Amino acid sequence: MYDMHYDLLTILYFNMVKNNKFANKEKLIYDLKQIYQDNNVLGGIINLYFMTPEEMNEELDISLQEMSNIRNMFLKSIGFLNTMKKQGIIPYNKNFIYSIEGCDYIQTEKDLEGLYELGLRSIIPVWNHRNQYGSGNRTEAGLTKKGISLIKKAIDLGIIIDVSHANMNTFNDILDVYSDNRKEDSIIMASHSNIRSLCDRDRNLTDFQIQRLKDSNGYIGLFTNGNFLLNNNENATYVERQNNFLKHLDYLINTMKFPIDKILLSTDDMNFNPDKSYHHLEAFPIETISRDIFRKIYDRYGYDVANKIIRENAEYIVNKVKKKG
Repeated sequence: MYDMHYDLLTILYFNMVKNNKFANKEKLIYDLKQIYQDNNVLGGIINLYFMTPEEMNEELDISLQEMSNIRNMFLKSIGFLNTMKKQGIIPYNKNFIYSIEGCDYIQTEKDLEGLYELGLRSIIPVWNHRNQYGSGNRTEAGLTKKGISLIKKAIDLGIIIDVSHANMNTFNDILDVYSDNRKEDSIIMASHSNIRSLCDRDRNLTDFQIQRLKDSNGYIGLFTNGNFLLNNNENATYVERQNNFLKHLDYLINTMKFPIDKILLSTDDMNFNPDKSYHHLEAFPIETISRDIFRKIYDRYGYDVANKIIRENAEYIVNKVKKKG
C-alpha cells in the first residue's frame, strides 16, 4: 500500500538532531523495517510539519530560529532518509513524495521555488491554526492575498495542493484559485480527511466539500485514525473501527459517487507519534495494515477496486510527480 499522509520527515529530523525525540535509534530502525520491508508499504507522501510556534517548542523542543530555517530542516530530513536507504533499512525501491504540512515558515515564492528544487512536491498550506497564508480548521478566516499567490505559484511549479486541515473558507478559496489556474497535470487532494456526516470532526469533509473536490477531479485520502472514523472512538474495538472505515468508504463510493480511481489511503503517522491516546487508536494495526485493509475492501468490492485504492491510484500520483523532478 501507499500511505498518503505520514510525518516521516519530521520523525527523521528529530531523531537526528533532537536526541531521539520520537524513538531511540534501535526502535526507529525496527519500525522502519517493519513498515517498509515486513509490511511492504510502498511509499507515499511524507511530511515535514509545523504546528504553532508555542506547540513546536513545547512538544518537539524546537526553537523559532530553528523553525525559520525550513530549508535546513528539509535537507537534513531527506539526508537522513537517504542514509536509511543506503543502510538498507528502507529499500531503495520505496517511492516518496516530499511534502510540507503548514507553510508558516515559507516566507516568499522564491523560498518555495528553492524547496521545489530540493524535491518538495506537495504542500498543505495551513495546519489547524492561522498563518500568513490562511486559516486551518480551528479558525474561521480564509486565504490571505499572500495565500492566493502561494497557491498560484505552487500550481505553476506543479506542486500538489493538499486541502486537509483547511477550514471551510480556506477550502473554498483554495478550490476557487485552483479552478481558475489549474493546468492539465495539476493535482489537488485532501490527503487525510474522512466523512463529516459519519463522524462529526472539523477536519472531516462535508458533502459540499466532497462534491467540490469531485468536480475539480481531486483526490481524497480516507485515513485510519479511529478518532476520525466514529464519534465514540476510545471505547471502540478494532472490529468496530474497521467496520466504520468501510462505512466511510461506502459513503464516498455509493452516496457521493466519488470516482474509485480518486480514492487513496492514509494512516496519519503510522505508530511513531508519542501521543498514544491519539495516534494509537487506529482502525488497522501497523503490523498487518496492508493485508487487513486490502482484505476488507476486497471482500466488499473485489480485487480491482481494492488494488486501485491501496496501490494503483497512489502509484499513479507518485510516478506523475516524480517525472516533474
